[in-house]
Amino acid sequence: MIQKYRRRNTLAFTAVSYFALAAGLFLFCLGVYNADWELNVKGYYLLCMVLITICCIVVQKVVRDNTEDNEIRLENPKHRMRNTVAFTGMSFAGLIIGYGMFLIGLYNAPFELNVKGYYIAVILLISYSAIGVQKVTRDNAEDKEILAEQDARRDIQA
Repeated sequence: MIQKYRRRNTLAFTAVSYFALAAGLFLFCLGVYNADWELNVKGYYLLCMVLITICCIVVQKVVRDNTEDNEIRLENPKHRMRNTVAFTGMSFAGLIIGYGMFLIGLYNAPFELNVKGYYIAVILLISYSAIGVQKVTRDNAEDKEILAEQDARRDIQA
């Protein structure tokens, strides 16, 4: 008897991951929209948010790819890595630069401490949920392939 493969993420976890990212992006944009700032300052903070979001997704992908590739290389030393050292470094550098730009901008901004705290909390929500969404999306795609292969094997055996 073939043991049934279980999905790694429940529907609830998948939905919450997407909801958290959408909520974080919405709250950040809402805060910037309602702020009494010049347009260039609003653009600066939106750019930081976009850079951090994209870099969080890329860093999660790179870390997972590299971990999986290192495991495969133990069995097959000729396995080719999916990410170059340069791409791995650039993904981390982009994330550090994004956080750096964001924090330097907030540090030098004449905002009240509660406003600075709001933006820090929301950018952390966006960061964590962007990583979660990338993980969930990739897990669900891999699970779908594994379940399809398992169903095909079961049909052949039947």
